[in-house]
Amino acid sequence: MLAGVIFYVALIALVATTILSAGLAMTRMTVTRMAQPFIAAGYQRALNSLQQTIAADVQSGVPFPTPTFAPLGPACANAACTYTTTETIALAQSASPTPGPSCDPGQTNCALNVQTNAYVSESRLSAVVTVTVSDARGAVIATRSLTAALRTFDAPPYVALAGAGESAFDDAGSRAIGDDGGAAPATPNPCASASAGVADDTSVRVAYRNEKTAACSDGSTWGNASYSSGAGASGWR
Repeated sequence: MLAGVIFYVALIALVATTILSAGLAMTRMTVTRMAQPFIAAGYQRALNSLQQTIAADVQSGVPFPTPTFAPLGPACANAACTYTTTETIALAQSASPTPGPSCDPGQTNCALNVQTNAYVSESRLSAVVTVTVSDARGAVIATRSLTAALRTFDAPPYVALAGAGESAFDDAGSRAIGDDGGAAPATPNPCASASAGVADDTSVRVAYRNEKTAACSDGSTWGNASYSSGAGASGWR
């Protein structure tokens, strides 16, 4: 009789523990889903700040590496401001990009067919952006990181986002993180009669126009830009 009672008590305890574990798992899943749009908005805020800072530095001729970034202060993540996000930005490179013509095996990534004309001097820069979501009490409910690759130029717009990826999902391959400078230009000569590129042609081309004769000459020169890209943190925390 006693053995039976003990068995049923143990069974009830096991069922209760299982239900509690399932409830906690569901709660974590709900929090994760709820935090996703907050994380996305935090990424956007940090990437905007990153691009503005890099553009200003390139325009003013600040040499590599650029200064460290101060953390972005709390911003309301929802209308009621019951959740906030904070962001940190850290450059993921310890050395300046290596120009081509060959890829540098000492760097982790190599962007092909970048514009090396002296007026453009296209290059690469990578940074890790980390977003933290907190509740009204200040308790952290989620943290997520991604690595962003930027194209830099010595001419306007000075910087452009080449790609971004979260290491938990996007670093399975050895390819650069969405780097869109790797394809050769669809029409390399900007003076050609059919000089317009195709929809996915993001290559920079240079043309010189004679002020008196209006003659066009191709000023493009192509090379590679090897750079190292650090990995963002993987998994939800």
